[in-house]
Amino acid sequence: MRNLSLLTRWALGGLLAASSAFAQEPAPSPPPALTEYEGRVIARTMHWMGADWLTRRKRETEEATTKMRAELKLKPGMAVCDMGCGNGFHTLPISAAVGDAGVVYAVDIQPEMLAMVEKQMAQKGIKNIKTIHSEQYDPKLPENSCDLILMVDVYHEFSHPVQMLAGMKKALKPEGQIVLVEFRTEDPEVPIRLEHKMSKDQILKEMKANGFVPTRSFDELPWQHMMWFGKVEAAAAK
Repeated sequence: MRNLSLLTRWALGGLLAASSAFAQEPAPSPPPALTEYEGRVIARTMHWMGADWLTRRKRETEEATTKMRAELKLKPGMAVCDMGCGNGFHTLPISAAVGDAGVVYAVDIQPEMLAMVEKQMAQKGIKNIKTIHSEQYDPKLPENSCDLILMVDVYHEFSHPVQMLAGMKKALKPEGQIVLVEFRTEDPEVPIRLEHKMSKDQILKEMKANGFVPTRSFDELPWQHMMWFGKVEAAAAK
């Protein structure tokens, strides 16, 4: 800096100090986790060490999983997100349904769950699944990427429901849909803890509060509600 003027040296020094201060600025804190939302107690997330429950022998009988996936009416070439994919119980059949021209985003907050999905992908040579390690407040999905986002017994565990729904809304294509599958609060015979159930009224209240409108429901699953939601903007444009 021998040939620089005093003024130039002063200006450069100021820029370096400013850039250094900017680089050291801490990242914004994530929003606080909730324990209740819209009058509902938020359930704890199922730990990855309990993943065997997702592949229990009785699941097909108790949840009619094949019938549920058939109601999604998946087609080759679709882009589908399995939100809270766990060990990939639904991810892999969805992958087969959308085919090589389609894509499945397998999203989970637990990397151990994603590792289980990736192991199966490697064993079976599956190429159309993209695993995403999400945050509790951010699904980390690409914008305008999804025809459908499926959440099976997952939404009630979100500690940041508003932020997660906002992120999913951005990820949906204009006519994209969210499908919620949740154990029925209305049915006391469903042997699931209360905080892991949701009523239709509660689902409708929370989805409407976050900019979604109901478009369809399927009421023939043994234990669960199955409800579709689209963006309120898409409904208003029709």
